[in-house]
Amino acid sequence: MNTPPQPTKPPLKSRLLRWSIELALIVAVFLLIRAWQAPALPDTHLPPLIGVTLDGQAFDSRNTQGRPFIVHIWAEWCPVCRMELGGIAELARHAPVISIAWKSGNDEAVRQFLRKENLTLPVMNDPQGRLLAPLGIKAVPLHLVVDGSGRIHFVETGYTTAWGLRARLWWVEHVSGAQPGGAH
Repeated sequence: MNTPPQPTKPPLKSRLLRWSIELALIVAVFLLIRAWQAPALPDTHLPPLIGVTLDGQAFDSRNTQGRPFIVHIWAEWCPVCRMELGGIAELARHAPVISIAWKSGNDEAVRQFLRKENLTLPVMNDPQGRLLAPLGIKAVPLHLVVDGSGRIHFVETGYTTAWGLRARLWWVEHVSGAQPGGAH
């Protein structure tokens, strides 16, 4: 009786090469998607963001006392935004963060959402997307790390950890050579 030959595994070297190619393709697709989602900013400076937070505090991105800060843009309807909002709220307790709710309804709807999620952070609402229109946003969440003079150093689209943002903020403050203050 003849038994069919057993399939043999390809050599380890061939499998490692195939896995490396597959991993490289996955990383390339991921980076292409992130690049497509990133806004095409007109220059490296943040357009003025001026408004009032939901708790009545005035905010003007041109008046940050020369300190770097994070602009966190999210939407109530975005599941990825919901996943990271708790970490962003915690970050906002220890670092300068302005959070902007983009196309998420009127002020009361955003306040209700924040209460329901038990989140406390400074939020400006942009129900029609007018405030953020100069940024050309295609996707949220979007994170901008800005130095004290208004220059954008980092643009992150998609899920980003609070620790990652904290590290980028530290980099801008201590390593990048950004000069505090100055005009836009």
